[in-house]
Parts: sequence; C-alpha cells; structure tokens
Amino acid sequence: MNFLVPALLWGLLAAAIPVIIHLLNRRRFRTVKWAATTFLLKASRESRGKKRLKHILILACRALAIAALIFAVARPLVGSFLGWGSGSVETVVLVLDRSPSMEIRGADGQPSQREAVLERIATSLKSMGEPRLVLIDSATREMQDVASPEVLPELSSTQSTDTQADIPGLLITAIDYLQETNPGKAEVWLASDLQRGDWKTADNRWQAVQSGIENLPTKTKLRILATDTKKRQNLSLELVSSRRIDSDLFLDLKLTRAETTGDASAALTFSLNGARTSERITITGQNSRFQKRLSLGAGNTSGHGWVGLTSDNNPRDNAVFFAYGPRSNVLSYLVSDAPTNQAARFLHRAAAPLGFTRQECQVLTPVETRRIDWSRASLIIWQAAIPKGAVASEILQFVEGGGSLLFVPPEVESSESIFGLSWGEEQTAPDDQFFITGPWVPDDGPWAHGTNGIPLPLKELRAVKRRKIDGEAAIFAEWDDKSPLLVRYLTGKGTVIFMGTLPDDRWSNLEFTALHLVAAQRLIQKGTDRLHSGFRAVAGSEKAETKNDEVRERLDTFEDDDPSQEHYRAGVYRLGERVIAVNRKPAESSPEKVTKEGLKELLGDTSYSLFSDENSRDDLVKEAWRAFLIAVLVFLITEALLCLQPKPGQTPIKGVTKPVSTP
Repeated sequence: MNFLVPALLWGLLAAAIPVIIHLLNRRRFRTVKWAATTFLLKASRESRGKKRLKHILILACRALAIAALIFAVARPLVGSFLGWGSGSVETVVLVLDRSPSMEIRGADGQPSQREAVLERIATSLKSMGEPRLVLIDSATREMQDVASPEVLPELSSTQSTDTQADIPGLLITAIDYLQETNPGKAEVWLASDLQRGDWKTADNRWQAVQSGIENLPTKTKLRILATDTKKRQNLSLELVSSRRIDSDLFLDLKLTRAETTGDASAALTFSLNGARTSERITITGQNSRFQKRLSLGAGNTSGHGWVGLTSDNNPRDNAVFFAYGPRSNVLSYLVSDAPTNQAARFLHRAAAPLGFTRQECQVLTPVETRRIDWSRASLIIWQAAIPKGAVASEILQFVEGGGSLLFVPPEVESSESIFGLSWGEEQTAPDDQFFITGPWVPDDGPWAHGTNGIPLPLKELRAVKRRKIDGEAAIFAEWDDKSPLLVRYLTGKGTVIFMGTLPDDRWSNLEFTALHLVAAQRLIQKGTDRLHSGFRAVAGSEKAETKNDEVRERLDTFEDDDPSQEHYRAGVYRLGERVIAVNRKPAESSPEKVTKEGLKELLGDTSYSLFSDENSRDDLVKEAWRAFLIAVLVFLITEALLCLQPKPGQTPIKGVTKPVSTP
C-alpha cells in the first residue's frame, strides 16, 4: 500500500491508546476477598472466557477504527495491481513505445493506444503528487525531463512515428540512467502494446536487462503498461521489394490482417508520379503476397510513388512508398570448372534466359574471378570447388551486402567450407533406381509455391547422382531418405543456397522440371533488390537522416498530418541530391504479441507488475481514502453493538436458580 502523505502514518501509534487506557483501568481496582461472593464466582467461572473474548473484540475495534482513520488521512493509493505509483517515489522513468502498431484504434473517434496511455499516465502522475518525470521515447531514444505530466500528450517526442521500437535497448538506456544519476526511489514505467517485433524476443540483451535491474543502487520497480492486446480488425501493407526492369517497375507487396477467418478484400490505390489507379485484392488467410507491374512509359528515367489502403483502424500501416532510377542491366556470373559441359550451359541459360534482354550472365573459370564486378552483380552461381583466401572474403562481403549466391555440385572433390557448409561425397543411385524428392517448404525459399498458389513440380524430380551437403543450415527440400536437397543460409542482407544435384542428364532431370531456372530467377530478384536499395530506407535509420548541409523535402502526394515528425515518418523525400523512399520495418506489420508467459521468460526472476487495459478506462492510480472511512464507521458500529448490555434477567448465570415468587 502506498500513500500520498506517508508522514501521517506515524499517527498509527494512536491505535495503542485504547490498549493503554484498558491497562490503566485495570490498575484502578483492588481485589478484596469476600466469602459471601465465593459461590457466585464459582458459578460464573464458565462465562469468563466469553466475556474476555468480547472485551478483546471491543478493544480491537477501537484500535482498528483509529488505524483506519489514520490511513484515510494519509491518502492511500491503489491501482489495478497493488503498489502502482507511490507518493514516496521521487522519479518515474517513462519508456514510451511510439511504433506504428501503437496507433491502432478501437473505432472511429476513439483515441489510439498511444494517446489513451499518455492520458492515463498523465492523470496517474498528477494524483501521485507529480514526481520528477524522465521520458525515453522509442524514436529519438534520448532522455528528456518533462516539466509537468499535463503537457505529456502534447510533446513532439510523444507523437506517432513509423519507427520500430527497441524495447530491450530502451530498458538498458533507462537502467544506465538510473545507475549514473541514482535519483533516489524510482520506478520504470514501460508503455507498449507488446508487439513481438518491438520486443525482440530472441535478443540476448534481455539477460543484461535482468541483471541491470537487479543491480541498481536502490530497489526499482518495473511497471509494464500493456495497451490493448486483443487482435483488432486491421489490414497492414508491406513493400517487400521493388525493382526496375526495362520500362517496368515491379512491386512485391504483402497484405497482413489480424483476423484469419474467411476471405477478405481490400481496395488499393497506386500512385506513380502523381497518376493514380485503383485495384481490389482478395486476401485468403492471414497473409497475401502479390506482385504489381507498373509501366513507367518512355522517357521516365526516375520517379517515385506510393501504394495505399483504404482507411482502417490504424492509419500508420496503410501506405508504402517507392522510388526508382534509370534502368540498368541485371548482371550475373557463373563460375565453373567445366564451363563447356551440359550443366554449365543450362545454368547459364537459367541466369540469362532467351528473351530476357536485360539479363546478362558471364561465364568464368575459378582463376578468372578477378573479373567479377561485385558491386554490380545480382547472382553468383558457383559450380567449382569451394574457394578460400581472398576470393572467399570477397564472396562473404558480397553476400553480406545483399547479393545472392547459388552453390551447385562441382565435378571435382571439394574439401573447403564456407558459411559453415561444405560438399560431401558424391553418391550414385543403385541400378534402375532414382533419388526422388521428399518434403519441402512450400511457402518460402527458391522453390516455394508461386504467387497464385500453384506448386512447383518437385515431385517430378528424379536424380541418378547427387552430392551430399554437410553443415548447419535451414533445409528447404529433402530427398526421400531425409538427405538435404536444397538448403538456405541467410547472412547480412544476402542469401546463400546449396543445391544437391545438377541440370545434367548424367545427374538428374532438373533441366526438364526447370527448378534450377526458378531458383536462379528468384535469387536474381533478391540480389537485384540490393542494387535498387539505394532508393529505399527504413524510418529512423541513419540512411533516412539528412547529412551535412542536406535539406529535407517531401515529394510524395500521400497525406501526412504532422510535418514536424518527417524525420521519423514514412514517405518519399529528397535529401539534397538523394531521393529516398522511407518505409516502416516489415516486423511492424505482424499482429503477433508477447504473451504473459513470454514476458516471464524474457524477464526471468526480475520483479515486475503487468497492467493490461483491455477493457478498463480507469486511472492507473486511485485514492482509496473513502474505503478507509467506511472501515472506520464499520469498526465503530461493531464496537457499539458489542458494548450493548443484555436486559436484566435475560442472561442468567449458569448454576444459579432464579427465585420463584409466591402469592
């Protein structure tokens, strides 16, 4: 229990007054033995226990009435969990989540989760006597002293943004501040919607959070104010990638919804250099991914635009932005020990198919790798022994920067490893038998189902020869004997694929299923995306900030109600000579939340209190003096009833015969 005026609790000593009076009264009487009363005392001995209990109850009611009165005048504070807020707290460090997921609303006209929690925090701090308030917001990640809780909802550092929150990082910032300043009795209040992407549940910094709170100079309470955690109906739009091919711009888009029952449709608006078109998309399941081709027309060397959803419960996840520059060829390289054999020819065609005039693939031997232009390459296909030394270092940098790398079995033995993966022994199927495919991942990877849901012909794949893949990586396709057929390793922004057979009739029928072609083209898309990433940035990232003497100018025509927050908002901006399309982090589109069990796992033995406001709109902190005044009244009434004496003759003493009157 916490109190606004804890000094008045010294008045609880007054609860001892009835006890002291009782003890003093006992000393006022002297006991004198009188033979005539002996038989009466013997007769009433059995009723003494009941009288003593009655006297104790009367004494307790008097003491409790005084104690309850002292509690009432000390103005106790209570909340939805015991101990939220305290008049004795000197400093409150407020960690505020300003990510887009905090902007969801229950219905039109209702405040967003961010707005609602700010109002409630301001009211609660005011009722606590306005302790010192230090704000750490998720966008700037800077410490800010707030003069009064009343201005909290109006500050620019509490407004909505499109940046992702880093909850463990913010808590570490708060812990560092408390360790450096030691502001006395303090509490950390964390306001968040428990969005899983913001909480970074796989981050190893949570151990530092646990130990940091435990080792603070003074015992500090952690209060988690979780805004509405229910999955409300909402659609969010995500731009997976954008790339220009000739005179067309290809947008890879993804729609996510919180509700998964039945089908839903969404109206999309596409704006390209000011010209708008509309289209309706049907969503099946929780996620729907699709591509949109926009014709750029002749003479459009560069431009920008946006894609928007119709307004719903969260306006901050309804639009994505893109920009593009002059067209350029897509460049790939095939490195092969045998550049003239059948497998090399089919792999070359997969990277530069006939009719794809903007796709180019150069064939090199391992000794010619110095000719590779790593800065322009989208895909490297490696059909040779795994490299080492300087070439291996260049490959590592290429993949880290977002390039795609496809390893296929070499004709010779390879003893080296890269990314923790290596080639094992070459295996040949028994006579008149084949290696056939087993299970594979249908919704991700180079052999995932098409955008229309049609599966690739993996079941038709037959191989007479394969090479074993050794190492730890995600298996995306297996042979029927559980050996890996296709594995994927992600590092940095790039993708590494190992494929266990070749498009060569001496190895398999891969060339007839065209699976190698699909894998190569999808990897080219990923690799090419890094070349166009110069036009994209994440809200709040260093790339989205102005540098030196750059001036920020917003170019898109999408509405934004707060120009002062442009540093942390999505949109298309001109930053000096650069044009950047700024978007939200993809994780902000996920409806997944951290559960109560997940919180316990993240915080371990750290003592914390969780406040969830799924339905309540009450203040976080309330004064409970009325309840204690009622308790005073109850104790006094009980004491009065116990003091009532029975009417004469109603309670005879056991063992004494009532005299009988005679006429």
